[in-house]
Amino acid sequence: MEAIVLIGFMGAGKTTISKELSEALSYQRVDMDDVLVDRIGPINVYFEEHGEPSFRVHETNLLKEAVQQASVIATGGGVIMQKENQEILADKMVVYLKTDPDVLVERIRQDKENIRPNAANKNDGEIKHLFFSREKFYEKLAKVTVDTSHRSPEEIVAEIREKVGV
Repeated sequence: MEAIVLIGFMGAGKTTISKELSEALSYQRVDMDDVLVDRIGPINVYFEEHGEPSFRVHETNLLKEAVQQASVIATGGGVIMQKENQEILADKMVVYLKTDPDVLVERIRQDKENIRPNAANKNDGEIKHLFFSREKFYEKLAKVTVDTSHRSPEEIVAEIREKVGV
């Protein structure tokens, strides 16, 4: 039994789907953003005080830990940008939660709970540009791709289970 790693842009549904999928499979769940907040404090504050490169070191260290366990892992949207993380994920069961860019922007704007440092001070076009700059990495790393644009968590989890074979 290996880890199932959920990747995708902010707003794709990684946190929601990781909850549903881990429950359905009776797997441990690791939400990397939650663990990082526990370890280093609020991510947006850490970004401001220490910068993105320092944050990415913490993220990579956590990814190395998390993939060692049978778990469902909700990664941060930018985890795929570091070469070391790409190498870590190369032979893992990686599921790309693909979402239409307009839907992503709408979800990000409606989410009042999560302050996203890479979206907070950007307009919609800049957010889409960031998505498109990452999209090829998501697609390259994915063993399975599931569209989350206009679907319920239950439908998405059912498709992941079918495609992953769990």
